[in-house]
This record gives sequence, structure tokens and C-alpha cells, in this order.
Amino acid sequence: ILAQTEEDLSSKAAQYIAERIVKHQKSSASNFILGHSGTNGVARRGRAKDVFAAVGAWNAQPIDWSRVKVILLDERYGFQDDDDRNAGLVRNSLLKALQKQGVSFPEENFLVPDTSKSWEDCAADYEKRLRALFEAEGAAGPTLVTTGLGNDGSLASIFPEWYRNNPERWAQASSREIKVLCTETTQFEVSKRITVNLGLFRHTEHVVVFLGDRNKEAWAELSYAAPFSPWDDDEAFAEVPRTPVAPPTPSGGEQLPLRYLTNYKYVCMAQVKKDVNSHLSLVVLGAAGDLAKKKTFPSIFNLHMSRVLPSNMSIVGCGNPDYDKDILTTEDLLEKRLKPYLLATCSKPSDLQDFVQALEYIPVSISHPSNPDPKDFETMTKLHERLKTLAEERNDNRVFYLALPPFLFGRAVELITKVCSPEKGSVRVIVEKPFGHDLQTAKELGRQLKCLQESQIYRIDHYLAKNMVLNILTLRFANREFGRLFHADNVANVRITFKEDINVAGRAGYFDGYGIIRDVMQNHLLQLLTLVLMEAPASLKAEDVRNEKVKVLKQIRCVERSDCVVGQYEGYNDDEGIVAKYKDKGEKSKCPTFATCVLYLDNERWSGVPLIMKAGKALETRSTIVRIQFKKAPPHSLFGDQPQNELVIRIQPEEAIYYRMLAKTPGLSSRAHDVQRTVLDLDLRKNEVGRLPDAYEKLIHDVIQGESHNFVREDEVEEGWRIFDPLLKSLESDEAPYPFPYAQGSRGPEQADELIENQGFRRYSATGVHESLVAD
Repeated sequence: ILAQTEEDLSSKAAQYIAERIVKHQKSSASNFILGHSGTNGVARRGRAKDVFAAVGAWNAQPIDWSRVKVILLDERYGFQDDDDRNAGLVRNSLLKALQKQGVSFPEENFLVPDTSKSWEDCAADYEKRLRALFEAEGAAGPTLVTTGLGNDGSLASIFPEWYRNNPERWAQASSREIKVLCTETTQFEVSKRITVNLGLFRHTEHVVVFLGDRNKEAWAELSYAAPFSPWDDDEAFAEVPRTPVAPPTPSGGEQLPLRYLTNYKYVCMAQVKKDVNSHLSLVVLGAAGDLAKKKTFPSIFNLHMSRVLPSNMSIVGCGNPDYDKDILTTEDLLEKRLKPYLLATCSKPSDLQDFVQALEYIPVSISHPSNPDPKDFETMTKLHERLKTLAEERNDNRVFYLALPPFLFGRAVELITKVCSPEKGSVRVIVEKPFGHDLQTAKELGRQLKCLQESQIYRIDHYLAKNMVLNILTLRFANREFGRLFHADNVANVRITFKEDINVAGRAGYFDGYGIIRDVMQNHLLQLLTLVLMEAPASLKAEDVRNEKVKVLKQIRCVERSDCVVGQYEGYNDDEGIVAKYKDKGEKSKCPTFATCVLYLDNERWSGVPLIMKAGKALETRSTIVRIQFKKAPPHSLFGDQPQNELVIRIQPEEAIYYRMLAKTPGLSSRAHDVQRTVLDLDLRKNEVGRLPDAYEKLIHDVIQGESHNFVREDEVEEGWRIFDPLLKSLESDEAPYPFPYAQGSRGPEQADELIENQGFRRYSATGVHESLVAD
């Protein structure tokens, strides 16, 4: 079974299994016995879960599930939680999918080891019950079983390390008689296992083995092989006749389960087809830094566990040997930088082992542009040669992630284009914010990147990849009625609020050079605003969407000093980093940790509507909210003076979209004109399955796929700076007053509330009562 993607593999494997159940039930009165192994690691167990869920959801032809018996090929003994248990995997996939279809699966049809017994008694009891099942069904063994091939060559829980150099154990594992064994592993999670032997596989009518991304050698180990493999340049996807090949002599004389099994029967191999014409190298420059270890590598690792990374991909971390002197090897990078952050994502050792196989560390020097070091070209050339070797003369596609200080962006891009570009293949470069410090430096950065085409540059603003932000375009343009609702005729004001309940302790020295406007408002919040205000694009292609965003930015006036209130939380100047920075200057920092700005857009749709932005550190809560407040009805209208309706888009935490509107007050005593404020809540998480990807995961995946929708274009960056540049120069001049102080844990300075009130924004309680001067 060959598939193009993981999703395609789940679908095709489920079809293969389901069609054999249907065929069996049409031709035989006996029950269909389906065996399953959960395999090892989050990634591979996720694949098994997806396949079995797809089997349960399959409805192309009717299946009588009362005539299906499900057994486990192996189980983990001493598991810590239900996720580590193979029985739990089947219940949470196949049986859960059947339940959603309204199918009740008889509990007695699901045969699992009784792990409440001692290890040896559990195995003996399960062997006895399996034999009784086969005898009652008049079958030699199961009708169909599925399992995964481990990187160590294991099938189910028959581990080569368990029987290696132990003829007695191998005799038990390879016995033609069906047995249940107690095995152990040091390579995978949950060391003790209960597993069937290879005799059960030999007595099975259909065996399906799922190959991992790095099981290429498995095809060479088969006694009977298909005339093509996932590594061949062939477009066929159907089952094909097998042709015998000369069985190779196993290295060291060791027999592997799959090779042994194919001496006796045909096996159906299931695998995602490999791209044999191309190779992708994901190169992280600055691999030993904070951003790389906390965000970049954990995101790549999560993509690996979600099985969405290309199988023809290498991951190369590069650090500067002059600064990262303790990092010399891949093992150093893993142990001294990455491991705690990767294990925080997943504690399964097998997943980390699989990931590390694709990871490599290469020292690369990138010096300051003002003092270039000849060693830069030498080390970058070595990187280029290694990437060529990894590509093995295939199309050599490269993605460079610049997890570097901004002053090194230009030098890094120069080295990439001059020394590290492939002869055949693509180059894409991911650039992290900040994109300059003001309009002038943003334009200078743009000039430094000119050696790349704009289509090769991916400027990351992780807010654009948050799930609720991605929903804004859909909300606006997939729901036709919102087209007229989002208009100055109906909207009183638009407000975007960003709050963090933590201060900048530990990074005050860095933050003091930027401030809240540069850190949040000029990029994240301005990007949100463009999505709320933009016109419908000609298509959903990246350039069409970004063209409309730029149109919005060009129509926004520069922010006036009178339309802004800035604040600084009390105690900011007492931070060690700030004290050290200003001790010889005889003054205090004017860096704002809070800002409220009012913007105006000059076009037909939004003219006259105040666009209010508020952002701050050390506030009373953590949240990001877009609030569109609609105009009040006239005070003498049918229902009198009532609160304004609002459409609220909560980006974080607990993302949601809800519409605050009026409804009749319930109860016998209520009169016709008695109304109350209520909430129409769009439950967006109700139908979610599994975990949502982090914003960085989404963006890295987009770059690999060549999707640029969620990245910022050069003209977007420059227009953003144009809007805020005059304000920033005014706030940072010698004549500028100090920001208004505010208590940590408060809503910010009172002067900001007054500015917001003056724009017509009103805050209401849950019952619709106006709460004067109370902000979001």
C-alpha cells in the first residue's frame, strides 16, 4: 500500500482492512478476527490511531461489527497511563469512531491481556484465552493483523535485543505454535511487554506491516519483494504481485522478525511514498541560542511527531564556534541545549531517537558586518558541501531559519547567496522579527535582503499563525452577511487589546531598547487590524491577500501624539538591567511598558471609525481580544436606551468568537419591551480533534510547503513603520515627558481609560450596565 501523505495512508490502509472484513463476512459465517499492535512512540502510535479511527469511520459498505473480534498482538505491562496502553489506543480510535457512527461494539468481542495479574501469569492467561478464541471460531489464527516495523527490526513486541544471543528465546519467538511471551526492551517506553510470537503471524490470513520513515533497509531484508518500493520512482499505488529475491545473510547471523516471516508468507507493506527526486535541508542558524532551543527546535520536533515533515528531510543546526564553545557535536547540541525542551513536549525516548537520526550539528561562523571574518566563508562552504552530500545529487532544496540577532541578518543572507546556494533546488530564508528599529532601519534591512527574491523571504510574525487569527478571514468573507456589517454605518469603534500579566524582569535590558509599541503594537496588533479592516481579496492566493492588507496600511494616518497615552509600571526602573543601563546617565528610562493609541483609516468603509489599540505588560490579566462595538440604537427607539452590541474575537486565552446582543427577558413578569444582554457563542472547539499546532509549527510547515499567506511582505513592514515612526520619535525625544506610572496588576494608567472613553467606547457588565471608565 503506497500513499502520497499520512492522511492518504490512513485512508488507504483503512480501506484495505475494511474491504477484507466485508469480503470475509459475505463469504463466511465465521467471525472476522482483527489483531492490532500499537507500536512505539507518539508519532507511530499516532499513525496506528489514525488508521483504526478511519476503519471505524469507514462506511462505503456495511460492516456487521457484532461479527468482528478484536485482539491485541501486544500490550505494555506496567504502563503509567491509558495513553501508554494498547487497549486504550484501540478504545480511543476504533471503538470511539464506531460510537460516533452509532455502532455499539460488544465489549466481549475485545480480547486484551489482563494486566492485573503478574507478568508471567498475564502472558499465560492471555495465551490460553487466545487459543480458546481460535478454537471456538474454528480458525488457525486471526483473519488480519496490523503492526509497525520498529527501527530496531521489531514486530509487535518481539525485540531483537531481547532474543539476541539467546537461542532459547528465539526458538520461542519463531515457534510455529502460537505462544504469548514476556519480552523486554531498553529502547522504547514501558520496558516490560506481553506479546504474541511469530507463530501467530504465520497463522494469520493477512498481515499488514507499516514502515517508518527510515525503514528503507526493510525492503532488502524481504524474502519476497514487490517489484517496486516507496523509494522507487514509480507512481503505482495498488497491490502488485511479489517476486522472489535471494534472501541476504543477516549481519552477524542475526535473524530479524520480518525477514523470518516473509520466508513463510506474503506480507502487505504500508508506507508513505518517498520523493526520490528531491531532498530538503532545514538549516537553523543560531541553533544554540534561546530562540532555537525554546521555540524553533521544539516546533520542528512537534511537526515530526505529527508526521507532517517530509521523509526526505535533514535537520541541520549551526552555531557560532566563537560563542558556543561548549557545542562541538550533535550530541552536545542535544544534551546541553535542546533535550529538556524536547522532552517537555514528549517524554517518549523512541520519538527523540527517531528525531535525532535526522539531526546534525555543523559549526558555522557569522561575524559582525562591520568586522567580517574570512572564517565565515570557510565554515559556510563546509556547510554547503555537507548539504550537497545529504542531497545525494537530488534536487537540493534548502530552508534557512535565521535564529540570529537582527544585526547578523544581512551578513547571513550574503553568505547564503554567495556560498551556500545549491546548483539545482530552491532556497527559502525565514527571518525573525524585529524587522528594523524604525522606518530607516527597516528599509536598510530590506536592502540587505535584496540579494534574495521577495518570494524567497519569509518574515515571521507568529501572531498571524494563531488559530483564531487564521479564522478572521473566514469569519469575514465566508459569511456574506458580515460584508455590510463591517462598515462605518454600523460600527462605532474597533478595539484590539493585548495584555500580559507578567513584567519584563529578566529581559528588561533588551525590552528597554524597543518598548511596547515596537514589541507588540507596530507588528502583531497592526497585522490583526489589517485582517479586520481589509476588503475581500481577489483570491486566497498569498499575494492577493497581502495586497489588500497593504492597501489598508497605506490608508491609515500616522499616529498623532495627542492620540496616544503611554505608561510605565511602577518598579520598572528598579530592575537590575535598567539600573545598570542608566546608572551613569543620571536619568530614568522613558521606555513605555503600556500604550493606548487611536488610529484612523481614510476610506469609504471605515472613515470616522476610531481604531483603538491597547497593549501593556504587568496588567491584571493575560489576553488578546479584538472587539468590534456597534452603534447604539437611538435613545427613543422601540426598546429605549440599550447597550451596544459587540462582536468579540478572543485570540487568547481560550480562543472564541461570540456576539453580544439583546434578547427578551424571560419570566412571567417581563413585559414586551424588557430585554437583556445575552451572548451568541460560536463554539469553535466543539469539533476539534486532537491538539492544535503551535503558531511556530504552523509557520515552519508553511515555509516547507512554500505557502507565504501568513508571512509579512517588505512593503507591509515599511508601511507599519510609517504609521508609528513619527510617534516613536516624539516619545523618545529629550523633550518628551515620562510615561504615566501605573501599579503592577492594574488596568494601566487612568489617562488611557479617559482617551478610550473619549472615542465613544463603552464598557458594559454582563447584564448590560455601562461601567464607566472600566477597560477590557
